[in-house]
Amino acid sequence: MGKPQKKLSHGLAYLVYRLAETALTIPPMWFCYRTGQLIGLICYYLLKRYRNLAEHNVSIAFANEKSVPEIKQLVREHFITIGANFVCSAKLATVSPNKINNYVEYEGLKLLQENAEKGIPIIYIACHMGAWELLAQINSPVPNVKQSTLYQALSNPYIDAHVLRKRKRTGIKAFDRKDGFNAPMAHLRTGGSLGILVDQNAGYRGIWCPLFGKLASTSNLAPLMAARSGATMFPYFVITLGPSKWKVIVSEPLEVSPDEAIETTTARMNLLVENMVSRSPKDWFWLHNRWKTPKTRFLIEKYRRGFCLPPNIKIDELKPFNILIIAPRSEDHCKISAQTVRLIAGGRPDAKITVLGNHSKVWKNVTEIKKFIERPEQVKDLHIHHGSISDQTFDVAILFDNSLQAAKEAKREGIPHIVGYSNNENDRFIDHKITQENSLDEPAYYNKIAESIGSRMP
Repeated sequence: MGKPQKKLSHGLAYLVYRLAETALTIPPMWFCYRTGQLIGLICYYLLKRYRNLAEHNVSIAFANEKSVPEIKQLVREHFITIGANFVCSAKLATVSPNKINNYVEYEGLKLLQENAEKGIPIIYIACHMGAWELLAQINSPVPNVKQSTLYQALSNPYIDAHVLRKRKRTGIKAFDRKDGFNAPMAHLRTGGSLGILVDQNAGYRGIWCPLFGKLASTSNLAPLMAARSGATMFPYFVITLGPSKWKVIVSEPLEVSPDEAIETTTARMNLLVENMVSRSPKDWFWLHNRWKTPKTRFLIEKYRRGFCLPPNIKIDELKPFNILIIAPRSEDHCKISAQTVRLIAGGRPDAKITVLGNHSKVWKNVTEIKKFIERPEQVKDLHIHHGSISDQTFDVAILFDNSLQAAKEAKREGIPHIVGYSNNENDRFIDHKITQENSLDEPAYYNKIAESIGSRMP
């Protein structure tokens, strides 16, 4: 799209946005809330992909506490709640900051006031919970502390500028992430506050820390800025109380010790995120793929920041990262690939390896394998109860056998990420394609697979 067309497209989108915003000034807040609930309920039934994603994420967090029907009910409530909050957030942007207080209750403000009396800057650890945009619309919870936030600019410059103008009406200063961190750091050092959303996937740049017991890539930005500025980090989030009523909550602070590694502080921060989410699970944004598997390097031993556990969690307590390896067909190739399986198993502390194949005598000597499943002779027999791969959920499948049948087996089981060598037959089933350079009679054939997913080569 050329510049004139792009400018026109942005202009039209901005016009539609402003018309919708103007229309929302007419109905009362309760009507917006009920309308949003209906929209959320419709989306729950229509958007199967997102419903499945939400159920998957809720299962990671609460499988040990909630039954399957309870998980499904929570996801339904989540869609209804997020629909209501989405519409009401747009409505709240049209309401003056003073009138917004008619819809909001507060909890824990005394903690902020006591901190401000000491002249210590504040970092708000925020989550995508409830009507989270509300936090940018209300006046500073501590009147004598100038508030600010980090934000990522919207792709539409007209809408972005309008949103920034709305936020500035409460005196909030918005710092664009792409402009660096010198300005927000200077703001903190003068005793101000800074809001940072800490519950997003940080990709390859993050530290892998447990969130509800499963490793998730987590940004260390908030702990790092707190350590460098001397700021106190406070959990700061919104929950939905009912129609047109929200509560802004401040919880006990996360102390930053000069003797503690930033990685450990980041891991402890995720425990606070768990507490926030557990306060009102229907309010957290479960439609974000928080435990997303990286497209290529999902083994994390070579990551610069690596992984870190909080003091109260041990490695064997982590929820596993389940890897299915579909073994080669011949016994000789199984023997050649066994060392590569060991490399993959050592690639992340939560790895749990299941091998689907034949020649069990070869695999019983590979102690890193947690489970071996005898491969059925016919594809139609794959779902038999005894030793079926359907009995468990896998995060990834790795095809040491790059046949079309193996790729179909992995896809049929709904495994979300499939790794293998690319060929004309199986390309449409593979998510991470590798170009073949070596013969499968060589260890290098299998080692290249391990290297491409992040394994450290010997």
